[in-house]
Amino acid sequence: MDKINLENYKGIIFDLDGIIYDITDAITKAVDDGIEKYQLKVNRDAVMEEIAHLIEEIQNYPVPKILLNSYELLKINSLEGLSFFKKLRIAIFLFNQFNKYREEATIFDGIDDLISKLSKSLKLAILTNNKSQYAEEVLEKFNLTRYFGTIIGFNEVTEVKPSPEGILKILEKWKIKPSEAIFIGDMTTDIEAGKTANVKMVCVASGLAQKETLKEHNPDFLVDDTAELKQLFNL
Repeated sequence: MDKINLENYKGIIFDLDGIIYDITDAITKAVDDGIEKYQLKVNRDAVMEEIAHLIEEIQNYPVPKILLNSYELLKINSLEGLSFFKKLRIAIFLFNQFNKYREEATIFDGIDDLISKLSKSLKLAILTNNKSQYAEEVLEKFNLTRYFGTIIGFNEVTEVKPSPEGILKILEKWKIKPSEAIFIGDMTTDIEAGKTANVKMVCVASGLAQKETLKEHNPDFLVDDTAELKQLFNL
């Protein structure tokens, strides 16, 4: 495996869900429940990324706004052909199931050690399509708050990933060039954001998006898990 020489960089931007916070199991269980309850004819692995995006979007909105934006929100390939109201029912069911299972979610094994080591020589930030408050709560719960001086959520940008706006905002705050930063994400939208921002893009195939799909989007590096991330950084 090629290695990244961290001496060439000044800052690392982390996505939260799927990189630090392991919500894969919670989404898998929610999708399984939805498939069973509504007799959906879908391939679970193929819909995971779409459902993860949907849940992320719903978390950001108060209920009236969900209803107002629901036509756009529910343009999900795997639910094509179903009536609008059935899609809405399924989406709300998935969201509620996810929230129930998320209570048991934890951080990825070894990610706290990796963050601690990186923080000794690099600036660290969080960029999430969720609320920054959500990120703060997760970091607080797992004693990681002290490592991240910057947290940017959907409420701090006009456009979320795949827009590079959040990444560029962090670089501006740090006063560093794109070539001096690394972005670590786990979805196709992360890869697009990183590439557009011209930072080094590391993608972790943590289970929400299929590895083949991630490969097609050509991240600079694609690893399977935190252990491979540590190898990549020579830690």
